[in-house]
Amino acid sequence: MKKIPKSYLQKRVQIVWDDPTGHIGSELSEVGLAECISEGILVAMDDEKLILQTSIYTGSKCGDYTCIHIGLVKNCLLLEPSGIKRSGKK
Repeated sequence: MKKIPKSYLQKRVQIVWDDPTGHIGSELSEVGLAECISEGILVAMDDEKLILQTSIYTGSKCGDYTCIHIGLVKNCLLLEPSGIKRSGKK
């Protein structure tokens, strides 16, 4: 996909990505990546990874975060109250 614009930082986004999965006692034909959709505030991004803040505790910087390797990202949508803007291709 195209590079995610830096203007998306600190904004709410939806990331479509391939989640590496672990398989124990499975047939080889069942092993693969699982497409996943994560939403949150894009709080950090570099050439290797992006970090979504998916929740935060009131009055704190502690919360839940998802770190996604940039090579696994298939699509990134900027979520806004007025609608959805698209960046990149699936």
